[in-house]
Amino acid sequence: MQAIRRFLLREHNLVFVFCMAVMTGPAIAILFAFDLSLTKDCYTYLGLAHFDFDQSPVRRFRVLIPFAAAALNKVFGDVFSKLAPSYFKGDFGLPFSFFLVNISLMSYYGVLIYKYCKSYGISTAISLLGLLVMLTCRYTCYTAALPMVDSLFLVVVALVLLGIRKRNTGMLITAIFMGPFAKEAFIFVAPLIFFYSHIDKRKQLGYFMISGLVVFVYRYFYELYAPVKGNTGMQADLHHIALIPKYAQTLLCFTGLYKVLSNVFIWGIVPLASYILIPGYFRRAVKGMEPVIVWFMASVVLQMLLSGSLERMFYISMPVLCLWVATSANELKKQYVASEK
Repeated sequence: MQAIRRFLLREHNLVFVFCMAVMTGPAIAILFAFDLSLTKDCYTYLGLAHFDFDQSPVRRFRVLIPFAAAALNKVFGDVFSKLAPSYFKGDFGLPFSFFLVNISLMSYYGVLIYKYCKSYGISTAISLLGLLVMLTCRYTCYTAALPMVDSLFLVVVALVLLGIRKRNTGMLITAIFMGPFAKEAFIFVAPLIFFYSHIDKRKQLGYFMISGLVVFVYRYFYELYAPVKGNTGMQADLHHIALIPKYAQTLLCFTGLYKVLSNVFIWGIVPLASYILIPGYFRRAVKGMEPVIVWFMASVVLQMLLSGSLERMFYISMPVLCLWVATSANELKKQYVASEK
């Protein structure tokens, strides 16, 4: 009994439960009301969960979450179906299985963001404040609620940033092997590990070569036994390059900037207040920015330019956005709360 109590009262387990508690209500409301047939991504991943591999040439390889949801639905699907509201269209068991997988991953993602903020010497209370930037973002609830696979890629990104910061070999190796299966965009994040992690470069080359070989073999047999109709995944990915000028124009217009800033919304007041109220803070913040964060944000912008969903791609930077708000709040606390004492 004492062991169970100690487990439940561990800091990171409490943060996990806190994240799940905050997200569950809004996410389940989205799942109940959302018309899954309106989203191509949901159609693809539900199809993969039904082992229908004739899907989008870009998304068809991301099977980890669909297979996990399919396994969960196989065992508990009949029970889940009884939980469906009367107005829900279609089968409820499988979408609810996706919800359970995704909200668990997003809660773990929240734990990683919390640990990332704390790794900079920020207090528990202010780290939780930074975490709320993620928990209250509208894309968080969609990612947790719907049959999507972004949650796993977000976990991989957080593992990379935290692993580099904490010099955690296990996190980085996990990211190297899981990243390519989470999403092809891992190719933009992988260089951060190579250039900024503590792992010996020769060992890294070995890890990346093995990971690449595993992915190559996986894709080879996938396309051998489930050939795609039309363009291959590589051709579909390369097609996005031609759309960069179009997406760049969208990013630089008012609508594009609004969509991007919608990831922060009211929380932007915190860093804005620190820049206004603390003399020279903006200059110090820019000067003290770590190179790994600069290049990470550059990789996020590149992904935005390769995708029509600018705001969704910018959401990948959420660990840095949470850290930005948390460090700004921490500076305000040191400047004004300490002075009042």
